[in-house]
Amino acid sequence: MAADTDSTRMETGLASFSLPDGRTVDLVGVVHLGDKAYYQDLNKRLAGYDAVLFELVGDPSALQGKADPSEADEKPAPPHPLRMLQQTMGRLLRLEFQLQNIDYTRPNFIHADATGEEFEKMQKERGESMMQLMLKSMELSSDPAVSEKFRAAQQIGLGDLILMFYSDKAAARFKIVFGQLLAESEQILEKKILGRNSALIAGRNEVALKKLDEVLTDPAKKRVCLFYGAGHMPSMEAVLRTRLKAEPKSFTWLTAWKMPPADPPAPSSAGGKKDASHASGSPEEKSASEPDTGK
Repeated sequence: MAADTDSTRMETGLASFSLPDGRTVDLVGVVHLGDKAYYQDLNKRLAGYDAVLFELVGDPSALQGKADPSEADEKPAPPHPLRMLQQTMGRLLRLEFQLQNIDYTRPNFIHADATGEEFEKMQKERGESMMQLMLKSMELSSDPAVSEKFRAAQQIGLGDLILMFYSDKAAARFKIVFGQLLAESEQILEKKILGRNSALIAGRNEVALKKLDEVLTDPAKKRVCLFYGAGHMPSMEAVLRTRLKAEPKSFTWLTAWKMPPADPPAPSSAGGKKDASHASGSPEEKSASEPDTGK
C-alpha cells in the first residue's frame, strides 16, 4: 500500500534485471483484483516480451483458448471456490478480475506453473494439507500481534458489507481496509503459516524457474518476464541474483487500484508539500534494489 495527499493505492512492482549475456528478465508482480486500467496497462507491457511465463495451477488450455473441441460435451469442472470468492469481492469493490482481463491467448504466453496433480504431490511431500493450514490460521487468530494488524477489518459489520452494494463511497472505504488486509496477510501467510519451503510458494517457484531455464536456452528470447503473484517475487529475485547472476536495472510501481486518502495528512513544517515524485498515482521509477515487488 502507498499513500499521499491525493490517494491511497494498492501497488505491485515490476523489477527489471540484466543477465550476464545482455538479455533481460523482468519480475512482473500482479494482484488478482484491480482496476481495468491496471490490467490494460499490463496487457500492453506483456505484449512487448519474447516470452511471458505465467502462473496457473492446473491446465491452462481453456484459459489460452486451446481446449480440445472434442471435449465440449464433457461436464465442465466445478468453479474453484477461491476464484468465486475473488470474483465476488471484485464485484463488491468495483474491481476487475485478473483472469478475465489479461489476454492469455497471445503466442508469447508460456505456462510456468504446476498441474493440479503436481501441486498435490508437492503438498504430500511436504506434509501439507488444507486442514493443517486451517489449524495454523486458527492458532494465529488468538495471537494479539496478529489481531492488531487486522483490527480495521474486524471492525467491519454486516451493515457495512450490505452498504457496499449500494454506495460507491462505502466500497472505496472498504478498498483501503481490503488492501491493507492483503498486504499483511501475504507476509503472515508465508512467514507464520506456510513457511519458506511451502508448496504454494517455494514449490511453484521451482517449477517457474525451471521453465525459465528452458526458455533461456533459446537465444532468440532476449526479453523474458515471470508474470506471477506479488508474494512469489522476493524468492524469485533471490534466485535471479544468485544463480543467474542477474543485475538489477530498474524498478517501477504499478497502481493496481486507487482509493481516497486513508486519513487526512498531518501538516508538515514545509506546509504539507511533498516531493513531486511521490505526488501522483502514476507508476514511479525506482532503483531495482527495492526488496519486494508488491506493497
